[in-house]
Amino acid sequence: MGDMETCLGLLFKNKGKGVLTEKEFVFTASMDHRWFSPKEAQVLLELGIKRGLLTRTEGFVKPTFVFKDIEVPQSFKPCKDILRDIEPEVSAFSLILDEIAKSTGQTKRDIVARINKVQDRLGVDIEIAALAVAKDSGIDISRFVESVRKEVLSR
Repeated sequence: MGDMETCLGLLFKNKGKGVLTEKEFVFTASMDHRWFSPKEAQVLLELGIKRGLLTRTEGFVKPTFVFKDIEVPQSFKPCKDILRDIEPEVSAFSLILDEIAKSTGQTKRDIVARINKVQDRLGVDIEIAALAVAKDSGIDISRFVESVRKEVLSR
């Protein structure tokens, strides 16, 4: 079992519960154990979900693995490195840019120049401009729309 699983499992084991509210999870990791700041505890929660170690349902989280048999020394403290996202997330812009390059045979430099012109002309986010250029290049953009929406709205 890795450090992430040990850390997550120990939170549930020490609470004596198989399900915690998100707030309770963050409070336990930050205040009860003093392992992380509340913000870092929220990152831990999100990474646990992203990696499939936790599931979220209507404000509650639960582990997707058996945690009851975890045996850890009393002095256990997780390393802050577990908060790093090991797999860097590829941006929607990069995916669209790669698709345009593959479909048109143009260099990425030329495509970025086109995208920048569209962005300046329309006054939109770069991802939106990339969608416009992709559409103009005859590419089906439907698979990119949701990720672009999420990225733009997250700002």
